[in-house]
Amino acid sequence: MRISRIYNNNVALATNFAGEETVVIGRGLAFGKRKGDMIDPTRVEQTFVPEKNTSEERLSWSLSEIPAEILSLAIELESQVRDSKEFSVSHSFVIPLADHLNFALIRAREGIAVDYPLAVEVSQLYPKEVEFGRRAVALVSERLGVDLPDQEAIPLALHLVNSQFAASDMSQTFRMTEVFAQIFELISSFYGVEIDQSALSAARFVTHLRYLFVRTGKEGAGSYQDDATPLLTEAVKASYPQAFACAQKVYLLLEMQLNQELTDDELTYLTIHIARLAKDLGLEK
Repeated sequence: MRISRIYNNNVALATNFAGEETVVIGRGLAFGKRKGDMIDPTRVEQTFVPEKNTSEERLSWSLSEIPAEILSLAIELESQVRDSKEFSVSHSFVIPLADHLNFALIRAREGIAVDYPLAVEVSQLYPKEVEFGRRAVALVSERLGVDLPDQEAIPLALHLVNSQFAASDMSQTFRMTEVFAQIFELISSFYGVEIDQSALSAARFVTHLRYLFVRTGKEGAGSYQDDATPLLTEAVKASYPQAFACAQKVYLLLEMQLNQELTDDELTYLTIHIARLAKDLGLEK
């Protein structure tokens, strides 16, 4: 591989003979080198492929400003996520994760505390992602000797949630989390009990809602096709009248929050998920 761009002594962008670009990391691998020089493979400790839609300006700033040891840590965490087979993440996960870790370490060293208002909701809605955040915090302490606050697991979890849908920024993820919290609050109010969001049926419901957000976001308002079968909708309504009534409220909330019309098909799916959730909690027969 030849160097196509040097970010610092330890990080460079290299191009192979097929023209594919890879970020290479290793202590001193770019020291004394110039564009076009060959990379010494014995010095390469880690590599990652940058996302194609990552701007050159963003990539350049991040790779030149983020210390190599933090970038290496982010790559290791991404590898752990991929190896676990629990999540499907985009290559763009590395840069925002490293960026966040870098500023988290700066805040920790300067004693700056940050409050994360969605901590409870994130812990309930994304338990596996929060567990990843905790592992990341522990790895930072082990490798870099800096103890990050336990709460730092929350934004790290949201970065993982965000990456699973290859979103360009975190705003959609924050909004999605807030809406999910409202939905569970609505269901709890409807049935008059607190919903156990750690239940398997709750996790399935959240997964459905997450893909609903992505699907409607990609298709845009007014383009969401209705493939519903009226007979199926009526059968579900007759079988689960309470869940259907609750689903109608959730349906209206989602339409308002997504700012677009949903379908009878979606109302049917919402009813089935809510009925399953209510049955698991002993609220429906």
